[in-house]
Amino acid sequence: MIPCEIMDLKKYYGKQLGVENVSFNIKEGEIIGFIGPNGAGKTTTIKSIVGLLKPTSGSIAMFNEDAVKSGEKVRHELGYSGSEASFFPNLTVLENLKFVADTKGVSYDKINTLATKLELNLTRKAKELSLGNKKKMMIVMALLSSPKLIILDEPTVGLDPLIKQAFFEIIEEEKRRGVAILISSHQLTDIQRLCDRVAIIKNGKIIAIEEMSELKTKRLKFVTIETDYSIPQVTLSGVSNLKTEGKLIKFNYNGDMKKLVKYLNSIDVNNVEITDAGLEEMFLHFYE
Repeated sequence: MIPCEIMDLKKYYGKQLGVENVSFNIKEGEIIGFIGPNGAGKTTTIKSIVGLLKPTSGSIAMFNEDAVKSGEKVRHELGYSGSEASFFPNLTVLENLKFVADTKGVSYDKINTLATKLELNLTRKAKELSLGNKKKMMIVMALLSSPKLIILDEPTVGLDPLIKQAFFEIIEEEKRRGVAILISSHQLTDIQRLCDRVAIIKNGKIIAIEEMSELKTKRLKFVTIETDYSIPQVTLSGVSNLKTEGKLIKFNYNGDMKKLVKYLNSIDVNNVEITDAGLEEMFLHFYE
């Protein structure tokens, strides 16, 4: 059973496009990263999944049920932490967490365990918390009910490195439990660290869904060609960010290496340098 499947999701705000034809799924025991530039449609997609927005068209299924028509039933198995903290400001952290547990109909058993791991002070009033501590509280809220589907929007913003490591360990434990997890983040190193797949959205549309293992094997290449001759025309597909600097031609390449070698053999060159881009640069390549 697929815990969450989005098919041809479309959301318009009046005539303004939010997202269009967004399709992907989140499998059991999988962490999928959801990345894209600001305004690309990540939050619109997530709010549609969790029921905070009503889609214009398309379908969202959770545990083989229509999440729009049977929202209350299926979202009982959902844990959600939004990009913006939501809480009762004049209540303590513990009182906020107990309220969420009561709403979900679950015990308070996990409150102390998760708060200890994330070094979250339960006695402070929520309105007194720093951004990082608000994020910690929202993460605990999302996990209290031991949900089968977890959706986290920018969960590591404001977390220091030690707490971030504790968060990683918590999420990896949830994955081992068989939970389906979606993480939206601008922290691309976090996506690289945690995720099995990555869905990349731009201008409201999914432009790529990649297995992280495959993404690592087909790294973007940085190519620099030096020539004393006339600047050759670069006719390869998969070329981006092409620049000429005197005798140098520089470009990013995300294509078949055999075709690149064949092209290099067809032109007059003095020297060629080919280096691998890092995964963060690889992600950013999709945004261009």
